[in-house]
Amino acid sequence: MVYQIDRSELDQSARAYHQTAPFKTDSPVLATWLTPQSEELPSIEVVQSPSVEYDSMNAIPSILTLSLIPFYETTRYTDNLSIIWEGETLAESSASYTIKNAWSLYFPTPLLFMGSLYELDSQDMQETQDTVNIIHARNIADAIARQQPAFERIPTNDPDALVAFVTSDQAPLFKPQATAHLATLAPPEDSLAYHQRYLNVKGYINLLPVEAQAWLIGPDGLKGWQIKAALDSGEDEAEVLRRVVSSYPESLTAWHRAARQNEARFRELYGQSYPSIVSNLQESQAKARAAWPYYPNMTEEHHRVLVDNGIPSSIVAYMSNNERPAELVAAAKAGQLHDAKGQALTEEQLLERLVRKDNNGRFMSPYTSDGVLAEWVNLANNANMGATAGSAVGAVAGAYAANKALDFVPFGLGGFVGGAVGAEVGKEVGRETAISASGGWEAIKAASDQSFDSLADMARYLKRKYGSTANFNSAMKATSQIYPEFSSVLASTY
Repeated sequence: MVYQIDRSELDQSARAYHQTAPFKTDSPVLATWLTPQSEELPSIEVVQSPSVEYDSMNAIPSILTLSLIPFYETTRYTDNLSIIWEGETLAESSASYTIKNAWSLYFPTPLLFMGSLYELDSQDMQETQDTVNIIHARNIADAIARQQPAFERIPTNDPDALVAFVTSDQAPLFKPQATAHLATLAPPEDSLAYHQRYLNVKGYINLLPVEAQAWLIGPDGLKGWQIKAALDSGEDEAEVLRRVVSSYPESLTAWHRAARQNEARFRELYGQSYPSIVSNLQESQAKARAAWPYYPNMTEEHHRVLVDNGIPSSIVAYMSNNERPAELVAAAKAGQLHDAKGQALTEEQLLERLVRKDNNGRFMSPYTSDGVLAEWVNLANNANMGATAGSAVGAVAGAYAANKALDFVPFGLGGFVGGAVGAEVGKEVGRETAISASGGWEAIKAASDQSFDSLADMARYLKRKYGSTANFNSAMKATSQIYPEFSSVLASTY
């Protein structure tokens, strides 16, 4: 097999040149040639990615001539470079070249048909990439030079003119500089009001000092300055806290749940052998969580600013994208974050609200009020029902019950109904078998002095209170036999 690089599409005469840039970059392709006009300018992201296109392949002549004519293939490579700022592509550059290769099974015919060919080596490839990078640097420098006159026509001391510029496509590469300049025009005597006015300009808030960012991050109505204004106007601290906690988006809760499930799967697959994979996953999840549009990129440093300026730490603690206990959010929405004396409920107190201190709920707790396993749990596990209830015995019993039921189903519907009925009947028969092995329902209820109104409440309570105990798995095994749906609820609960 032989290879040949065809650089005919590349501009061999391209020369990069030094240019002042309206942004900062650490890209190895551009940093050598582009010098930021100021160190105060924002940084842009440079993404370089290749694309591959197979142009042609000649196989039939090779087959007909038993390789006298070689297999012949042409692959076209396009190297793409994009400048991205705040998720928007400001400029693009591309450069293409072709690699030809030919091979033969029996004869050295590639040399005859393709002329001067050689083995593709690293030096040849490096020279090609160097040419590509030079073309990229020149293209971006040319784009800056073309767009600069349009930016220079903007009255840079007029904030509204700058906003009109950055929301247009007149000179995209100058948007970072224009946005940064817009932020510098804030009057020192009332800078916060100025920043509020231009807060929705893309990338604006990220260019402000931390002291200003702290007051502006968050959902409308619950930004730092709005919370401070509410407290100063006499709104009760407890009510403000309730509003902050209850505003937690359900979509963010779902995101956290999915992130936990992904991490659990990665740990199960790679945890011992590839800890770096799990670490990388956690890092990417942390970045995604920080950027969520609830309190995006709110940091401890922002929190200190707010606390130092009079917002209670009890409120500031919940101004973030960190996960919140479901019972806390539920209590906030119900207006029950404080006790009768007006004291804020602790998370432990809120957790205890999930469990009933009796056996009148729909679902019996496998733990008693003194923290030991209920008697029915031991009976169920001693009977070794885990391998049968809802699974082997359940499947057999379900099939039997379904077949009996199908005696009354018209011919032709048996296959459809059997599949649906068998699974549900199997679960129910498996559950009844487990209940019987545990002493019967009355015995289970008599041995339980705690219960729950929903499986979700039970899963949250048990996992958070007993999840680290030695007998937790035994308790969950028995509970899942009595309540077959519990295992799936438990798996999705933190």
